[in-house]
Amino acid sequence: MAADWWTLWASLVVCVAALCYYWWCRHRRHFARLGVPFLPPLPLVGNMLDLVLYSTSFTEIVKHLYDKFPTHPYAGIFSFTFPVVMISDPELISLVTVKDFDRFTDHMDFVTSDKGNPLLSSMLFSLKGKEWHDMSTTLSPAFTSMKMKNMFVLMSEIGQQMVQHLTKETAQLKLSSEKEKVLTLELSDFFSRVTNDVIATTAFGVKVDSLAVPNNEFFTMGRDLSNVNPLVSFGYFMSASTMEMLGIPFFSQKTVDFFSSLVMETIETRQKQGIVRHDMMHLMQARRGELAPEEGHSNGAAEGSLKHLTDEDIAAQAMLFFFAGFETVSTVLTFCCYLLATNQDEQRRLQQEVDQLMDQSGGQPSYDQVMSCQYLDMVISETLRMYPPAPFLDRECVRAYSLPATDSCPGVELRPRDAIWIPVHGIHNDPKYFPQPDTFSPERFTPENKQLIEPFTYFPFGSGPRICMAQSFALMEMKIVMLYLMSQFSVEVVDKTPVPMKLDPSNSVSVSMKGGAWLGIRQSS
Repeated sequence: MAADWWTLWASLVVCVAALCYYWWCRHRRHFARLGVPFLPPLPLVGNMLDLVLYSTSFTEIVKHLYDKFPTHPYAGIFSFTFPVVMISDPELISLVTVKDFDRFTDHMDFVTSDKGNPLLSSMLFSLKGKEWHDMSTTLSPAFTSMKMKNMFVLMSEIGQQMVQHLTKETAQLKLSSEKEKVLTLELSDFFSRVTNDVIATTAFGVKVDSLAVPNNEFFTMGRDLSNVNPLVSFGYFMSASTMEMLGIPFFSQKTVDFFSSLVMETIETRQKQGIVRHDMMHLMQARRGELAPEEGHSNGAAEGSLKHLTDEDIAAQAMLFFFAGFETVSTVLTFCCYLLATNQDEQRRLQQEVDQLMDQSGGQPSYDQVMSCQYLDMVISETLRMYPPAPFLDRECVRAYSLPATDSCPGVELRPRDAIWIPVHGIHNDPKYFPQPDTFSPERFTPENKQLIEPFTYFPFGSGPRICMAQSFALMEMKIVMLYLMSQFSVEVVDKTPVPMKLDPSNSVSVSMKGGAWLGIRQSS
């Protein structure tokens, strides 16, 4: 009898192994059957072995994949077990993201169930089809020029708060030698505190100073929200449904509860006390029907087409705003300072523009004055080209679509749920579009040179209707912080500065510097 059981189990194992082997053989030849050039995958990890081994940063992996197919407008790659069509031709990118957007309205699935991650599944990024359209239409008025001008004041206060902190820190340095006048800081941590305070005041209506009070609860919870466990992020990349079935949420329940409670308490307090503060929370109240229409917003859309926000909707969008803005903006600011520290001529030119503006404005520049700083815009644009926070864009096919045949690709019929990648970092650093891409050259973005950039080869915030809604907010934040920093200080290389700089392979979520972004801060004379 025991022998019969062993025979049964052995037969079952052989059958399962045979089925797995059959599936794998068919899976790895997915693109071969379509006649599309592709990179052969490894079991389970696909083309992401270096990411799993922490030997190469995700940003560099995207560029390596892009460089594998220099003559092909599109090619097949494997993101773990998922076959993905990587599109690199600018004309095809324009088709997918703009002209034929109705066939690619959604992002790839990152969550599959409302139960496991209710707030994550309610975030604008995760929404699909009409739900995304309605939420997008509802939230877009938060980023009009009038709303930006209102939040400009709040951001400027944080910029001045940052300068006051640095002034105090540099004043405390010993003056026994020239070297000791330089304040050495790890800028990724420094700027994450600054952007934390910006989001706290503009999105949540909370006033904090994370430089003076390093361990305040808002910053601690925000850092926990952004620092997703690498094993959890890998798990969701490989199989979101499995992670949800195992009851492993993407965000920790503690941080979700904190921000949900904060949002609800803020709205309740404002409602009871009649507080009006022109920030994102004010807009959320309007869409929940708690403010009169004239107190809310209008962007020309019919009121009936705007989504009535639930408590969960409000908490989800507020968390998304934090999650998307906390680390991405601080990352760009960090790389911007590194590039200026290693390119002193460009830093001096930027400081001349800033000094001139500060003299003209009496140290209190207006929204229009800051946004019209040409060289500041060029510096930030070039930083975004070299180190875009999102190394790729993704889209999911929602209706059958035919990619056109070319000399190197036979054409392929995409089906609903097929995935698209657009390798932003690879295209941004392709000498075909940006000569000497490793050279920091803000001159690429003069008004005249901008016109020469080939369309759909520069998209640090995305492309088409699903472009980052908070683009204007993020750019204004970057410009304000850099303006106030450069008005009083210089950045320079110190002994701890990583030269040459390498990207950190252990950070699977965002782009960062290996060994930390250590730079010197010197107060201008």
